[in-house]
Amino acid sequence: MRKTFFEKCINLHLCRVALVLLLLVPAISSLQAIPSQSKTISGVVTSATDNEPLIGVSVQVKETSTGGITDMDGKYSVTAQTGQTLVFSYIGYKSQEFKVGDSSVINVSLKEDTEMLDEVVVVGYGVQKKKLVTGATVQVKGENIAKLNTTNPLSALQGQTPGVNIVSTSGQPGATMSVTIRGLGTVGNSQPLYLIDGVGGDISTLNPADIESIDVLKDAASAAIYGAQAANGVVLVTTKSGKEGTCRISYDGFAGWQTIGRKYSMLNASEYMSIMDEARLNSGMSPVDWASLSSIHDARGNIYDTDWIDQAIEDGGLTTSHNLSFTGGSKTSTYAISGGYTGQDGLIGGSDVSYYKRYNFRVNSEHKMWNGLVTVGEHVGFVWKDTRGMGTGNIWNNNLRSAFSASPIIPVYDADGNYNSTVNSDWNVNDGNPYGNMMVNRYNNSKNGSLDANVYVQIEPIKNLRFKTVYGISYGASEYRAYTPKYQFTPQTANTVSKVNQSHGHGLSMVWT
Repeated sequence: MRKTFFEKCINLHLCRVALVLLLLVPAISSLQAIPSQSKTISGVVTSATDNEPLIGVSVQVKETSTGGITDMDGKYSVTAQTGQTLVFSYIGYKSQEFKVGDSSVINVSLKEDTEMLDEVVVVGYGVQKKKLVTGATVQVKGENIAKLNTTNPLSALQGQTPGVNIVSTSGQPGATMSVTIRGLGTVGNSQPLYLIDGVGGDISTLNPADIESIDVLKDAASAAIYGAQAANGVVLVTTKSGKEGTCRISYDGFAGWQTIGRKYSMLNASEYMSIMDEARLNSGMSPVDWASLSSIHDARGNIYDTDWIDQAIEDGGLTTSHNLSFTGGSKTSTYAISGGYTGQDGLIGGSDVSYYKRYNFRVNSEHKMWNGLVTVGEHVGFVWKDTRGMGTGNIWNNNLRSAFSASPIIPVYDADGNYNSTVNSDWNVNDGNPYGNMMVNRYNNSKNGSLDANVYVQIEPIKNLRFKTVYGISYGASEYRAYTPKYQFTPQTANTVSKVNQSHGHGLSMVWT
């Protein structure tokens, strides 16, 4: 079928249009691939409450590393591309996001985060809004303390309390912590004042699961009411109370094993003898005739090879904690009852040399009478500790020092299975037996019981006008027993007679506010 002249013209025109479109598509694609041009975005960030400029507001280009902060006048300047999002964030204020458009100026008004700033922290006799004392206090919630699974609540505060330096006094199981708030403020005792539910106490013996919150008062103004004893700061601990509702039973526990992250690599017997020979040659003496030394050879004629550090350390120290609590109450009465156990075995010598066991019992209750006119309550906590320790003193008074210097060619036990002595050794009689010395001095035991209790009465004749009085007592009793058998490991290291030591102590303090 022949096409008409008109049909041929139409087909030719369509072909030309298609050819033009084919030529334009790559050009259009290349235009779309060209990224948006970066430009400088500036503006002022103010508070929606009083329209005052905010200093130090973070201005971040979302999902990039580009950003900046506002200056003394609340002004900022960042580089961004059209279509990107700017995020404005500031402590105590709600974050806001703005998309970059054609305008190069974006002014922002941030609103206060009232839910966060209206939280209260304990300060002295009462509470203050967090926004008024942000720099002067630090608060850590009990849930953040309990989830870190520590035997000492102060260990859980490490890294969570700016301006507060917390370090362990030793590696002993249940060791106390040294706390310094905003640097060393006094000579001698630089520890802060600890108050548990308004009464002095030992925070290290608290079960972390019983803590509602810990407030650290860092400056003189917030701690002023406590006088000179607050010169190093104040740590206020609030324990958990019951809440209205049916009885709630909670269990919190954990178990773990401790190990040494890195052991010191000591010289073995061959390396030690090589170093000794090299030292003698450098001093102009002949090498040691090791074959002639009988005390360094076993019954088969092999030279002993002892790693004293490895002998002293026992990996896999068990740490465990269990806590059971009952909470509940009604509109007029609430209660919180808990009992717990915490145990930790030492790594140096294992549990035979050092361990820490703690039993906690606590009862908190509150009762409101006459429609809230009078409120009475109490906080009662009892702690029982059973511990065994080892020497952790200075460079001369600890169980590991001699393990670093003892010769590896000395055995741990003699032929009869007793701890080896170097008194009659033909090689370095002063080496002794570091492991044996540690084991014969391990028979010690400390038992401590403490009761911290307070009762309070509060009268509120009209709303927000409260009269409160608190009476508290703190009673502690301790017992220490130790036994040291006869031994002699070197001519100087000896105990010629068996010894027994026993001591008792108790103390009572009372406070009425």
